[in-house]
Amino acid sequence: MMQIPKIDWRPYLDIFLRRKWWAVIPLILVLLGGGLYLYKAPKSYRANTMILVESQRVPRDYVPSTVSEDLQQRLQTISQQVRSRTNLEDIIERFDLYADPEAYRPGLLSRGKRKLLSWAGMGDGSALASGNEAPSMQQLVVNVRNKIDVNLRARNQAFEISFEWRDPEVAAQVANALASQFIEQNLKVREEMAMGTTRFLDREVDRLQQELQKREAALEDFKRRNMGRLPSQLQSNLNMLNQLKEELGRTQDRAEQIRHQIQITTMQARVNAQDMDHQDEREVQVPAVFDEVEALQKRLEEMRSRYTDNHPDIRMAKRRLAQLQEKIEQEEASEQQQVASGDRRASSEPDFMQVQLQELRMRLNREEQRIENLQEQIANYEHRVEQTSEVELELKNLERDYAAVHDRYQLMLRRKLDAELGEQMERGQQGERFRVVDPAIPPDRHSSPNTRRVAFMTLVLGLGLGAGLGYLREVLDPALYTPDEVEQALKSEVVVSLPYVKKKQV
Repeated sequence: MMQIPKIDWRPYLDIFLRRKWWAVIPLILVLLGGGLYLYKAPKSYRANTMILVESQRVPRDYVPSTVSEDLQQRLQTISQQVRSRTNLEDIIERFDLYADPEAYRPGLLSRGKRKLLSWAGMGDGSALASGNEAPSMQQLVVNVRNKIDVNLRARNQAFEISFEWRDPEVAAQVANALASQFIEQNLKVREEMAMGTTRFLDREVDRLQQELQKREAALEDFKRRNMGRLPSQLQSNLNMLNQLKEELGRTQDRAEQIRHQIQITTMQARVNAQDMDHQDEREVQVPAVFDEVEALQKRLEEMRSRYTDNHPDIRMAKRRLAQLQEKIEQEEASEQQQVASGDRRASSEPDFMQVQLQELRMRLNREEQRIENLQEQIANYEHRVEQTSEVELELKNLERDYAAVHDRYQLMLRRKLDAELGEQMERGQQGERFRVVDPAIPPDRHSSPNTRRVAFMTLVLGLGLGAGLGYLREVLDPALYTPDEVEQALKSEVVVSLPYVKKKQV
């Protein structure tokens, strides 16, 4: 079992009994000095004002606040304004703080501290003047500023303003005045922040509106310059291109038919131009026409087995067959009218053929011009379709920039409206505000000097000084008081040790 070493306190008791006056007298002197300091030191009283931080009365979901600075930062800002030189000078003059010279006369400790700093070359320029010399206003402002304290309470839901002064009535009045200034400055700061936010958002909205108008004008100008090649018109261009190609095909078919009619009419004109006397020659040609009709009918039947009736070749063969049949009918009618008309037919039919040829050539010319126009339009629409992808890429870039500016503008516009509501709320004092819940009253006890702290420090200092002096006297004493000290000093063993007995006087 481990034995706990025992402490022998008897040697220390012996030392205290021998040197008790070295310990008691310094303790008594220090206690007397502390008591004298508490009696002579100037008394200061600290007055406190409790201010509650009330949240805004309008719900934040309806009217968001534009003041985003937290309470601690705002208090620092307001404290700097309240502690400014001009404001403190006004307070000094209003409450006549330094009318009594005793109010700014430094105490004993302050004068001692100032002398030590002056000897060490570390003079405090902000300290008050020594002796009876009146301090400057700058020194008074510094002294008053050092006596103002602002502390947060109740989890940042309230804060306390305190002011320390020699007169309790003046301390309470100044504390309440500072509280009023904090409340006024808070309303002013919040209103200025709300107005500043509104002005900034107003300028930003104007700038974005101008930028949006520029983007919109550029987009409209691009669409105007590329009208017909826009991506939204691609499908209509393709449909129009298909229609033009179909129209071109039909026009080419009509032109081809007119060419065939011109050939047939020319052949008929040549045949009819021959002398009517060559009847034998016509009789030879008429069977040839019948042979052509028969061959054309066989060809038509063969193409119908492969194509529909709307096929250009079938339609052309039908027209050719109708022309041949019409020719045969005309030949038969001419033979019937030959007797009645006589030589008159020979003179009138060539003129009719020339008029018909001229009309057919005019129709062919119109169809060829129509074909050229259709080909130009087709080339134009094909060029539009080819450039649509390039135009689409540029248009997307312009629309993306326009959309970005537009979204930013809408966002800033909504924030501007919210900021204007917040500004109206701050002007109506419906936002967060300060309210005094515990005004300052004149304190009945002084706060400086702190009696408990001074008494404790005096006691500790007296005990430490007495113990130190007693121990120092014991160390410097050459006398030997215990057998151990004798053995250690003489290097010999002590056989007998007798206690000291004082003789009684008879």
